Amino acid sequence: MAEPYNDEDGYNDGRPMLDEAQSQQSLGESFISGEDSVVPDIQMLNLHCARAFPPRNRTPEAKEEAAASWEPVREWLRTRSAEEVRAAAEQRGDSAMTALHFACRNAPPTDVIDVFLSIAEDTVQWPDSFGWLPIHYACACGAETEVIKQLAEAFPESKTTVDRRGRTPLHFALGNSSKPVSPDVVVLLSSSGAAGYADDNGMLPLHYACAYGASEEALYVLTGAYPDAITTQDRRGRTPLHFALSNAGRRAAPSAVRLLVGFNRDIVNSRGGSSNPLRVLAEFASTIREDDDQKDSVHKCLEHLLNAEPEPTADFFTALQSLPDWLSEQAVVMEVVQTLLNEKISQRFPTAVLMVDAYVLVMVIITYSFNVQTSIERRNECLDQECVKISASTLMPLYLGGSYFLLREIIQLISLLSLKAFNVWYTNATNWLNLIFVFCVLFWTGHMQNGTADNDFFRVGCAFSVTVLWTKLLGYLRNVLIDFAVFVGGVFYVVNRLAAFLISLGIILIAFSQMFFTIFLESDTCLSQPEFNKTELNAILRCEGEAPTEPFCNRWTSFLRVYTMLLGEVDENEFFYEGRAQGIALALFLIFMFLVVILLANVLIAIVTDSYKVIQDQRAAIVFWTNRLDFVAEMDAIANGPWKAKLKKSMGWEDEDGSGGDGAANNSNFQGVFGKESWKRLMDLFEDEIDDSVVSLEYFLYTLLRVSVAVIVIPLWIFLGVVTAGWLWPPQIREAVFTSSVFKHTNDSEREDELRKIQVKKLEQEVKDLKDELLKELAMDRTQVVQMKSVVAERKVEIANEMKHVKRIVTMLFEQLSGFG
Repeated sequence: MAEPYNDEDGYNDGRPMLDEAQSQQSLGESFISGEDSVVPDIQMLNLHCARAFPPRNRTPEAKEEAAASWEPVREWLRTRSAEEVRAAAEQRGDSAMTALHFACRNAPPTDVIDVFLSIAEDTVQWPDSFGWLPIHYACACGAETEVIKQLAEAFPESKTTVDRRGRTPLHFALGNSSKPVSPDVVVLLSSSGAAGYADDNGMLPLHYACAYGASEEALYVLTGAYPDAITTQDRRGRTPLHFALSNAGRRAAPSAVRLLVGFNRDIVNSRGGSSNPLRVLAEFASTIREDDDQKDSVHKCLEHLLNAEPEPTADFFTALQSLPDWLSEQAVVMEVVQTLLNEKISQRFPTAVLMVDAYVLVMVIITYSFNVQTSIERRNECLDQECVKISASTLMPLYLGGSYFLLREIIQLISLLSLKAFNVWYTNATNWLNLIFVFCVLFWTGHMQNGTADNDFFRVGCAFSVTVLWTKLLGYLRNVLIDFAVFVGGVFYVVNRLAAFLISLGIILIAFSQMFFTIFLESDTCLSQPEFNKTELNAILRCEGEAPTEPFCNRWTSFLRVYTMLLGEVDENEFFYEGRAQGIALALFLIFMFLVVILLANVLIAIVTDSYKVIQDQRAAIVFWTNRLDFVAEMDAIANGPWKAKLKKSMGWEDEDGSGGDGAANNSNFQGVFGKESWKRLMDLFEDEIDDSVVSLEYFLYTLLRVSVAVIVIPLWIFLGVVTAGWLWPPQIREAVFTSSVFKHTNDSEREDELRKIQVKKLEQEVKDLKDELLKELAMDRTQVVQMKSVVAERKVEIANEMKHVKRIVTMLFEQLSGFG
């Protein structure tokens, strides 16, 4: 049995618990493997029990070999008297271990245990130096169910006896991952209340069961025996759900997660300092390769976790972001996640930030373009340094825009640090783009104000900055419109798919450019050309269009010419000199046209078309909702991160309960009231039918009201919302503008397959529900049967003791009668 989570982080298996005890046994390896002649006969029983071993695997050969290892024990017991057996069974080693301890450690057969319990029954109650009874060893090492029942019936109090670290036999039985415990053993051991015993780390048996993959039936028994275990946290604030998710690759993990959240959905949220369960799953999933067999179990755990509808906190969204790509793609297309993202982005704060981003970005792009043009013109026209400078007031929109995005990035970074999710920030390429954007705007704005930097350097730098600015605008549109998200995602997806092709194409282009250069080097074509490149006259002639155009006379122009030929710009006259064909060069040209221009170019088109179609048809939802998740997580971390409560507390702004307030809840309540009912009434004006005649006064007034609302009130309200960045909009407008639907492109056969899958899943759910009910009833029946067996066993012991007492009295009577005779 491995001790769960004994490492520093708390989510990995530590050193096996049994090894901890075995390393301190009184009988070391030298004693066990030593000569029998040097071992006193009274210790031979310990030695034979220690040498026996359990089956190494489940094959018949391994079982036969293990059974044969117990023959020396049986032989020794058969050849010794009861007094000798009792003396040997009561013999203790340095670790206070008896032969029964050694036997239980090695999965003993029931007949051997029968002998010990009939001759030296008291040894079943003796703990070793670690506080382990024989039943602890039997449970830890996966002894047969009948053996554990024998030990429990011989000493019923052992079921709740704890070792020096507070662990009951039930802890040990559930911690054996190599041989999962049977539900019968769990019923037996938990019948006396052991399911509610916590070890020194505050871990209940249910924690162990979830950590080591106990069966669903065993979990039902444990939760039925002690329902509070579902929400019980250990000393590190971890519930059984945390342990199940940190071992989500086990086959039993999905059923454990489903069972736990089925009993109490609230456990999917962070409570009392515990980390978000979704973050635990993300940490485990990050250790799995994309082709690992454990992926299916992790997928199912994620589905059960998200179907429980976790609270949409900042910690939840950052945990979603921290999921590996292969798991995040499944999460963002789930209906519950999309619903939460739509609700979040249509709230006041995200809407306001989204609109202010657009305003500031457009302001920066327009102002930057005009000021760069002005600065370049002044640098070429003005001789005075003061004339080159642009006033700070003119550049103020650029300073404000750069400072706004910088402040946003700093607040986001602080929020993520408070959530202990810094990795989410630095792994997001958008954040690095924002920093580059801020640097370019502020850096070149400073040069425009001071008139510094070399003219050529300034032009090149500003040209690069313009690219960054428009890329930033494209990134913004990606968060708002699905078409832009698909386009950007398609570009990256195509580039990834084309990596090997582009490398191969580059090698081919370099090779052909080198071949053409080698063919034409020092040929008549190149020798007939004057050395214009080495004279100042070259620039003049090139400007006048009189410079030679032969492209293959140097390496660089040869490569450029080959590249333009790939794009379709072909001049076959370049391979003729004075009307005669250049044989080898023309042959290379024909090969290049067929291999590159015709074949590879069409392959490139096919790959790009196919890849983009995959993005558009199959991955559109994934791409868009992933981008939406990044933005919503960023906004929620800024608006409702832990730093907010800390700031309120430091400023003395706590609520009456001293909690510091729930900004998310308060904002949500406020936005749910303001404007919602008023907008609904305005819309109702256009839905109600007027029963009166067209010429009636009421009809005229009602029509006039409708026209006034449509022409004045609604446009004015929308305009006020635009001016206030959506703050004065009712929730209906924000939802209409910013919420999105996923468009799935499926054909008729795919729809039929999807319908069949839904029907099958519905049937599976009904079967599972029926199974759950049956298992609950069986668990209750088993508990009652075990309790009845315990009562019967106690009665048997009482009757046996009474019979012994009667026998003793009868013996005394016979002795007295014989004395009188």
